[in-house]
Amino acid sequence: MRVVRVAAVAALAAIAPLWAAEVKVDLSKEQVGRPPKTFEPMVGTWLVAQDGPDKVIMVDGRPWVASKDNPTRLLIETARKLYGTSNEELMDNAKQFAYFPVAVATGIDSFSNGTISVKFKTVAGDADRASGILFNVKPNGDWLAARYNDTENNLGLWEFHNGIRRLIKFSDRNNKFMLDRAAYHELKLEVDGASVKISVDGKVGVEYTLGSAPGPGRNGAPPNPDLFPENNPVIRPPVAGRVGLWAKTDSTSYFKDYVVSPK
Repeated sequence: MRVVRVAAVAALAAIAPLWAAEVKVDLSKEQVGRPPKTFEPMVGTWLVAQDGPDKVIMVDGRPWVASKDNPTRLLIETARKLYGTSNEELMDNAKQFAYFPVAVATGIDSFSNGTISVKFKTVAGDADRASGILFNVKPNGDWLAARYNDTENNLGLWEFHNGIRRLIKFSDRNNKFMLDRAAYHELKLEVDGASVKISVDGKVGVEYTLGSAPGPGRNGAPPNPDLFPENNPVIRPPVAGRVGLWAKTDSTSYFKDYVVSPK
């Protein structure tokens, strides 16, 4: 009996390292008014702000118009910190990258399966008011994003490949997500192998299977070749990359309670 017990303990010890722990991003030690340490800004202006009793991560869209044409310096600095190099392919994508402020979570080297949730509040934006979860971030700058758009009141799954962002799937246009801007709302991404679900406040708006053939484009047009998985590695399963926060152009949003729960 003792031999069996020892063997069982040894087996559990071997399996245990494969179980990844849940990560709750702690903002308590961040300094208000400074760039965050828990998220590495790649594009855009990201600061720690105080919202009532809470410290939050703010993407500030106000400087975007002035800085959108010069993202290269920040991208080079961030590439060195995250990947140990001034990744040339990442630099090649800089022009288009500038339209999408992103910040990558530090201390989370890769996420594949499980859930990522964050509470967000829409603050301002003239061109856009978008808040999102960044995931499957590759060393060349390719990524996927799950986002809520306050100007369209919908959810969307987007891909960024070879310097160009393209829509993978929107939530149903007849099923709007009318959210109170004065309150925080929970955006959640669920990844189970190739299956991706996006929800807000517990209501699922987007379900998609990575690696599947795309549907028709707008007005029944043929889908863009980049949306076929054989042409685009970022939309082929499995998900495996860094994660973070995402916004668009001049959006200003608050983020808090960022939780990564690997499966």
